[in-house]
Amino acid sequence: MFRKSQNYKIIAIVLAIIFFQSGIEIHADDVDHNKTLSVLKGKYNSGDYEDIIPELENLLNVTGEEFRMIRGELFLLLGASLEQTGKKEEAIENYLLGDLLLDKPEIEGVDLNSLKVYRGTLFGNVISGRRVFEKVGKRKTKKKFPYFAILGVAAITAAVLILFKKRVKDVPENISRDYAEEVFSEIEWIEIPAGEFLMGDNLGTGDYDESPVHNVFLDSYKISKYEITLKQYRKFVRVNSNVRASFGGRGDDYPVININFEEAGQFCLWLTEMNNKSIKIPTEAQWEKAARGTDQRVYPWGNVTPDCTITNFNYCVAMTQIKGSFPADISSYGVMDMGGNVAEWVSDWYSEEYYSISPHSNPTGVDSNDTDYRILRGADFRSSDCRASNRTPVFHNSGGDTYGFRIVMLN
Repeated sequence: MFRKSQNYKIIAIVLAIIFFQSGIEIHADDVDHNKTLSVLKGKYNSGDYEDIIPELENLLNVTGEEFRMIRGELFLLLGASLEQTGKKEEAIENYLLGDLLLDKPEIEGVDLNSLKVYRGTLFGNVISGRRVFEKVGKRKTKKKFPYFAILGVAAITAAVLILFKKRVKDVPENISRDYAEEVFSEIEWIEIPAGEFLMGDNLGTGDYDESPVHNVFLDSYKISKYEITLKQYRKFVRVNSNVRASFGGRGDDYPVININFEEAGQFCLWLTEMNNKSIKIPTEAQWEKAARGTDQRVYPWGNVTPDCTITNFNYCVAMTQIKGSFPADISSYGVMDMGGNVAEWVSDWYSEEYYSISPHSNPTGVDSNDTDYRILRGADFRSSDCRASNRTPVFHNSGGDTYGFRIVMLN
């Protein structure tokens, strides 16, 4: 017995030493990787994007799966470097991988929120505290790919679809029509008269895709004074069993959020069919004219630099607010909340070059075969850019906690 006991003790001691040494090695590697990451962040902030891309890829190749947090930051930094060099599709793939590995997709010391592609491709909605991703990309280079994370995401997505799918029986058409009429009667409409306006970045302070400034003629239309609220969208969901139940909002009179483009379009189709009206998501041109009018103002309220007394932006309030909470955020036509609170879907497919080929009358964007992106307009409570000409491309089936919409009615 004594010998067996001694043998067990020896084995236990040997195993403890092995684990202890492994722990020291992992800790040492962790320190080394963090030092390297710190150096690479410094190079990024110095603008050495081309130089650090191969370094980041090499570091990802030698960083094991046990270094989850570091790998997540490496993917995000690689995505940012690729975006800065114009490689947007590759950037998106790396942003996704970083988001998969990190609970909070950010890097201390790197301003990711200043990057348009990054802002437009945070791929999840938070449901019961878990992140569900809209798209899973594949890396094009051989790296230690986190397949376990992809499988986990697939499992979570399947569970959410099962647990959260709205199980509503088909309802009689008269009930659906009653709900649609209620929603329609609640919407305040603002008339936008027919005529021309100059569309685009007239001050030269925006991005390339906001140029050239061009003259656009629009037929008259009506636009909702406020974004669609949670109360209004909930009525739509109650009588439409095929709509996912992952939309959100803080209360009845708050804008509905977590809406992707297709869902916003289904809402419009429902109102159209039930009320015998032509109701749609606004085009970019319709949205911009309603926001800027014809005097080429920079912001919906004019040319005064935004602050927290004017609109909910740049974390003035770190969440959405009730519609109309910022009375100063009003356009010349009287449309509210176009400068902040939530970003809004418009119907155009995205193209950087579209303004150079846009038709003069009632432009509707490029053909859908050319891109996977739709466009968000207006700042949200996290954004710092409230300019009315700003454009943000986003995957059309993405839905985020800052994505909402308003609607137009054609005359």
